[in-house]
Parts: sequence; C-alpha cells; structure tokens
Amino acid sequence: MRRRISLPLKLFFIVFAFVLGCIILISQLSYRYVQKEIRTNDIFYTNQILDKVDQYFTVNFSSFQTILFSVETSVKANIDNTEVIKKQLRELYELNSNYVSNIYLIKSDLSILGGSTATRIFDEPLSEREPLFDAADKNRRTTFVSEPYKSKYSGWTVTMVRYLNGAPFPMAIAVDLDLNAIEETLFKINKQEQMNLALITASGKIIAGFSENKGLLNIQDHTFSIGETSAEQILDTTETSLQLHTMDGIPVSLLKKPTEKFNWTIISINDESRLKAALSRLETYYIELLAAGLLLSLLISFLVAKYIRKPLYTLKTKMKQVEQGLLTTTITINRNDEFGDLSRAFDRMLQQIVELIRRAELHNELERKLEIQVLQSQINPHFLYNTLGSISNVIRLGQIEKVDVVIGSLISLLEYGIDDASEKVSLRQELRNVADYIEIQNIRYNRNFHLIEHIEAGLMDFPVFRMLLQPLVENSIFHGYNGGGIEGPITIHAYREDGIVIIEVVDQGEGIPADKIKHILISEPSEMELKRKRIGLNNIHGRIRLHYGDQFGLQIISIPKEITRVRALFPAELQKGDA
Repeated sequence: MRRRISLPLKLFFIVFAFVLGCIILISQLSYRYVQKEIRTNDIFYTNQILDKVDQYFTVNFSSFQTILFSVETSVKANIDNTEVIKKQLRELYELNSNYVSNIYLIKSDLSILGGSTATRIFDEPLSEREPLFDAADKNRRTTFVSEPYKSKYSGWTVTMVRYLNGAPFPMAIAVDLDLNAIEETLFKINKQEQMNLALITASGKIIAGFSENKGLLNIQDHTFSIGETSAEQILDTTETSLQLHTMDGIPVSLLKKPTEKFNWTIISINDESRLKAALSRLETYYIELLAAGLLLSLLISFLVAKYIRKPLYTLKTKMKQVEQGLLTTTITINRNDEFGDLSRAFDRMLQQIVELIRRAELHNELERKLEIQVLQSQINPHFLYNTLGSISNVIRLGQIEKVDVVIGSLISLLEYGIDDASEKVSLRQELRNVADYIEIQNIRYNRNFHLIEHIEAGLMDFPVFRMLLQPLVENSIFHGYNGGGIEGPITIHAYREDGIVIIEVVDQGEGIPADKIKHILISEPSEMELKRKRIGLNNIHGRIRLHYGDQFGLQIISIPKEITRVRALFPAELQKGDA
C-alpha cells in the first residue's frame, strides 16, 4: 500500500521547488544578461577607443596635408633659390619631427632636396623613390599614401607624396611618417586600456601595433593571421566584429574600424581576459546568491505550509463531523482569505442542506396530501348520488333514450377516476372526460352547458395531470352558473405562447370579485369542498407548481357578470409521460 503524503508536506515540497527554481532561473537569466551586457559594453568601449584612434589619425592627416601645402607654397615662391627651399624644408621638419621622419622634394632623376640631416647631406638618386614619384605623377590632383616600406633614411615608414603642379620641371613633395611614434601611441593605449591595437593597410600589412602577441597571432613579414584566418580574409569580410580561434583553440574577439582619411584599418584583438576576470567575480556572486536562495526557499516553504496547514486541518475536522451526521457543527475559521470564504461557504451550504431537507419533507408531505385529496375526490359519493337520482328522474319522466347516455357517461367517469391519480394523461383524454362530465350535468340540471373546444394543432397529445379540467369546469358550473341555476357556454382553449402552454376554461357566468381572486389559490379547501370532496383550484395550482416550478400554475382573470378565465400554465417542452 502506497504511503499517504499530507497536503501541507506536498505543498512544502512544491513551494520549495518553485521558489528555488525561480531563484535559479532568475539567477541564471541575470547571469546570462550581465554576461551579455559585459560583452556588449566591452565591444562598445573598444569601439569608442577605435573611434578616438581614428580621430587621432584624422588630425594627423590634416597636419600632413598642411605640411604638403606649406612646402608647395614655399617651393613655388622660391623655385629658383635652392638654399631657401632647403632652409624651409629643414624648419618644417624640425617643427614636425615628433611624428614626421623626413620632408623632401623628389626630382625626376630621383634625387632629393631633404629637410632631415641625412637627406641634406646625401641627396643621391635612389630607386626606392621611383614608385613614389610615378604615383604622384599619375595622381597630380590628390595626395598619394604609399604602402609601408623600409626606407634607407627613414626606416620603416609610410610616405605621403603630392605632385608639385606649376613647377618648371617635374617634382613631387614627400613626407615620411614616423611610424615609431604612431606605434608608441598605440602601445600607450594598449597598456592603459589592456587592449591589443594595430594599424593595418588594405593589403593586410602591419603599419604599427600589436604590442602583446601572447601566442594569439602568427606574424610574418609584417603581416599576420589568427588561426586559419589570414589578414586578407579578415579585411575582406563586411562584419566589424568577429569571433575567431587561434591554432591552440583560444577564443579571440576581433573588432575592426576603417580610418576616415587613410585607406587603413584599425584592428583590436582581445583574448577575453578582461571579460573572464569580470565574469569570475560575477560567478562568485552567483554562487552566493544560490546559497541565499536555497535558505530563502526553505524558509518560505515552511511559512507557506504552516499558513495552509492550520485552516486545512480545521476544515478537515469540520467535514469529518458533517460526515458523521452533525449538520449543525459550528467550527469557524475567522480569516479574511479563501479559507475563510470556504469555511463560510461550507456553513451556508450546510444551512442550505438543512433547509432543503426540511423543504423536501414539506414537499413530500404536501404532495402526499394533494394526491390523497385527488384520490378521495375520484369517487365522489355526492356526485354519484345526484347522478343516480338524475337517472331515476329521467325514467320517471319517460325519457328512456337519455338513460343509456347518462349511464355510459357515468361508467366512463368512474373508469377514468379510479386509475392512478399521479399518472399523466393526454389533453385529448381530459377533454373526453370533461365531455362526459358535462353530459351528465346537462341531464342532471336539465340545462345546456355547451362545451366549446379551441385546441391549437399539436396540443391534443400534450401531457397533463389526470383530473385537471374537470375541477375547472365544475368551478364554472357551481360558481359561474350558480350550480346549474343558469346555463351558458363553457369554452376550453389550449395554445402556446412564449415557451408556455396555456390551457384555459372560460365561462360567461357570475364571475369572481377581485378581492377574492388572490385568496382562492393560496387558501385551504373550504368546508363545502371538504364535505363534497371536491378538488379545489388551489390543489391544481399546488400540483403544477410542485412539479414544474413557481413560475407555472393557475391564473384567474374575471370580470363580474361578464367572463371568467381560469388558466393553467405548463412548460411548452413537455413530452407525453414527463414528470
């Protein structure tokens, strides 16, 4: 047999699992969110550094352009005075020597007029200057920036060259950039910001940078690769952020940004050491949060289970008492929550059950009395006595032909009356019984109570109580027509209206005063009715309401001296044999 687990214990485990699960879920989501935010902020911060580096090169580019235009202006003004040009070149070089390696003029024979000490002394033609002069000659209206190369006088450098338009002989102005100064600037940024920056040409050549390799890069002949990805592949992709892996499988984050003025790209490579350090601190906090969540889950689960257990056991005790038959148990739960509502609802339910039991007992008693009254009225000795007297009178008067009619009608009435009073019959059967009853009364009183029937199609088989119409017709004869003192028609209507079947008996006799109508259906049977054992209208009214509800029953409408209508209301959806 399986061991039974109490609800509070189940609730404890459910709440514990729910709270702890929520804390774990929230912690995990928070961890992932913070991790994502740290990564996003790291990318955002790195992009800001790249923007500042680009701004630095933009400013330098403007400075280089200014130098070129200054040289161009000076040379044009002193084209015939070589010494003045040399002096001005020297002054410009000394003024910008912190980021320029040399400023000079390249002649068509590839000899130069230079500003640095070395080029002022040695100005012999060099073949390395030919690509620079040719590029300036082909792009006479723009400034050409060379690829990085090893210069005899300036070392590892990049040259900005511009053709000197308007000179009497072909000449180009050149400025060698001090790449060591640019690299030192990048190294400072790398050290301060824990980054690894580099300046790369469009062909993948390293101009400056990459101070800390840490085995992340494979650098050969001033170019680099990361794992299987070459510099050209990195530059060809349109994505600015890449996730790569080294040959050793170390994940690397790479960001790149094209410079605004140069055809270069600034690249940042990060092995996520900063991110790992931040996440390591976050993981410590995460573990502490889970430990606190475990304790909090235990505490909340205990409090919730305790809060539920007491009223639950109280309700359980109360229900056990009710199960044992104590319907008047008075255990109460004074709480303004669902348990209090449940306790009060349970009390109301008990009261309703007690009331329903009482009503059921009254209902059964009333139904029993009504059925007994019907049974007592089925064979009415007074009616039988008067009918036999009528037969005697008919014979004495020589109206022998009416004897068979009266006897036949009486036999039909007796056969109809001795059957089960609780059995339903069709409206057709009731009309036939009423016809027999009026036939006898016509002979008894020597009157003509003309029976008129107006029955809507389909209602002839409508189920009604046995002995429904006879008391209504009897009421018309005894009260409407003064017990046979006067004669008149008796009309029976049956029709449907708004989901209700209405069967009404209409007479044109004395009528009923308005002040008496409201008492007829609620009063006890009169002494005369009890003496004569008649079925009163209140009996029929009560039987209909008992079976179909308070919205059904009898209605009486009367205009004294003109017309009286007694209506019986039934639900229209009844089928033959329905209770």
